[in-house]
Amino acid sequence: MQYLKEESIRISKVFETLNETSFKKGIIHTDLWYDNMNITESKNITFFDFDFCGNGLLILDVAYFCKQLFHIETNKGDYELKFKNFIDGYKSIRPLTNEELAFIPDAGVAIWMFYLGVQARRFD
Repeated sequence: MQYLKEESIRISKVFETLNETSFKKGIIHTDLWYDNMNITESKNITFFDFDFCGNGLLILDVAYFCKQLFHIETNKGDYELKFKNFIDGYKSIRPLTNEELAFIPDAGVAIWMFYLGVQARRFD
């Protein structure tokens, strides 16, 4: 709990100092993950599970995906390759600023803390 308290203070300060003009905003899913999409053989993608959909920094969806990938990919080399391929694929559709790229680790922590808070509030 002490770690979470300290990290929440640190992450709050990071968000307070963001130059948001370097960040693209729009509709975010906040739970983009394999479990929440269907990909057909013809590569059509359908997203679902919009519980936490809203407006925000688009990099939050990127960070969430990367954080999930980090937790399931136990081989560091495989993770780094998959991370690079994901980022390269994403950037082929929408460029990322250097600020957005640098923010991915902190954004991932922020999303993770958000979901820990959701789970803690639901705990009975």
